[in-house]
Amino acid sequence: MCGIAGTATFGLTPPLERFPASACATMAHRGPDEAGFHHDDQTALGMCRLRVIGLDDGSQPVYTEDRGVVCVLNGEIYNHRELRKLLADRGRYVHGGSDAHVLPLLYDELGEDFVSELRGMFAIAVYDTRARTLLLATDRAGKKPLFHSRLPDGTVVFASELAALMQHPGIARDVDPEAVDQYLSYRVVPAPHTIYQQVRRVEPGTVLTFGAGRPERSRRYWQFDFAADLVDVTGAEAVDRLEELLQESVAERLESEVPLGAMLSGGLDSSLVVAMASRRLGRRMHTFSVGFEHSAFDESAYARQVAEYCGTDHHTYRIGAGDARQAVDLILAHMGEPYAFPSAIAAHCMYRLAREHVTVVLTGDGSDEIFCGYNRYKVFQQLPDIAPAHAARVDAEALAAGDGGIADRYQAVLVDGVRGGIKDRLYSGAFTAKLPRYPYNPLRDRFARTCESTPELSRVMQVDCGFWLPDAQLVKIDRMAMAHSVEPRSPFLDHRVIEYATRLPASAHLVDGNEKALLKQVAARWLPHSVLNRRKQELAVPLEGWLGRELRETIQSALLSEPSLERGYFRPDALRAFVREFRPEHSYALWTLYMLERWHQLYTDGRSPETS
Repeated sequence: MCGIAGTATFGLTPPLERFPASACATMAHRGPDEAGFHHDDQTALGMCRLRVIGLDDGSQPVYTEDRGVVCVLNGEIYNHRELRKLLADRGRYVHGGSDAHVLPLLYDELGEDFVSELRGMFAIAVYDTRARTLLLATDRAGKKPLFHSRLPDGTVVFASELAALMQHPGIARDVDPEAVDQYLSYRVVPAPHTIYQQVRRVEPGTVLTFGAGRPERSRRYWQFDFAADLVDVTGAEAVDRLEELLQESVAERLESEVPLGAMLSGGLDSSLVVAMASRRLGRRMHTFSVGFEHSAFDESAYARQVAEYCGTDHHTYRIGAGDARQAVDLILAHMGEPYAFPSAIAAHCMYRLAREHVTVVLTGDGSDEIFCGYNRYKVFQQLPDIAPAHAARVDAEALAAGDGGIADRYQAVLVDGVRGGIKDRLYSGAFTAKLPRYPYNPLRDRFARTCESTPELSRVMQVDCGFWLPDAQLVKIDRMAMAHSVEPRSPFLDHRVIEYATRLPASAHLVDGNEKALLKQVAARWLPHSVLNRRKQELAVPLEGWLGRELRETIQSALLSEPSLERGYFRPDALRAFVREFRPEHSYALWTLYMLERWHQLYTDGRSPETS
């Protein structure tokens, strides 16, 4: 696991040699063990490395024999041993002990199609000095981040984190109004946007190719496909095959030359991963969870039950409002842009705890999106006749304003930051004038890329996998884990598991209101019934209580400050009234507004973030 950065001028001008070193210093938490650099008249590349595989002979950058191709990798390639054999069969011997060393030779043999041979999580930069071509590639699910910018003179700059990328002096810091608008809806900035107009994030399963005097070329080599063509697979057959794939995925992710553990919330997903991993390892492993004083949010007792059942050495950290206050600046520092998922606080505390004992952890992330685990899927199916218990989960104004199409109906369920009616109340005329379209539902573009003949629930899950999973969930896992120099591995996001699960109809996963029905049948072979049958609980924090008590003064002070009122996004009188009301049902909206303002304080007002 690493951070990578670089710049390519394709020989037209000298590359800025100091940029990779500056970028890697900024994200040294991603790779505190070692740094490596490459520089020639066409490009300057760098990486900072967290040693996990090939401890003594796994340095990067890596090259072909003639050094005509140079590569840096962030991530893990789990099938690197098979790829070494493939290359040996072609007469190419891989020097070096890490998974990264197969990449330049594989590219040399297969061209940009080499990414289709990779199993794992990765963000890769390959520079071909002979063709004067830069290739940037991301893994299928979007587990590893990669940001890039093309400067007016044609220079391309890239880095694993936004803060690292912004070390390049040629990148403008103009804020993108469209990104702000989408952030306020979803609490994240959806890719390919970033908070900066001149910077983009590489989307999942994508290869970007750059050359001198040529426009950027983008190719999606893989995407989630909920074709549901396995409708005739029997229940027992599906359970057997899914169990086999999950066991293979877990086994592959156990390779490590440093201590390895697992996150354990006590829920179905992480518990199944721990059960499979501990049995495969045949020895005790470390597991980690967090707890809260508020019983409605505290799963630590369930996690300890699973730990005792699986025979792990379990560790728990109890989170309070003080942790939330201290975590805000760290979260924003590592995100590099506004991000308003309070669960990042819990993730930060969990990975900080894990780093005391291990370097690598397995996680249960990704299961909800591919096995139909979110409660909002049931809410969506109940539209327009929403049950009273779920009415608060739906933006009724947005639902009424839409045309009734699937995108507008799901937007009404998904948006839980600053909803449309609140935006109308707060937005200034000057800000809406800067937006290309307002009001606008960006989910329409995403649903347009799904097949209309596919059942609606499958289309919703496909959109979530291409948006919510990488942009909201995996961003949190990557940044909070790497903030503490911990490598997270997600067995559920092996592309073979995904491809099998998504070929089954959604009705196999959501059965009579029972979510993850198929996965539960697999888990029944590994876990006690008490784990399978208890109420699902997402990783969350008691935000509403914290906002009303310990954090209220901090948030009101920030949002009612003169710089906040003068930013131009909102009408000052409307913002004052909204913040002073401080209504509990506006908890997520207030937190979303606060994280935007705090980001501005740190990154546009010249304050220094607290990142320790």
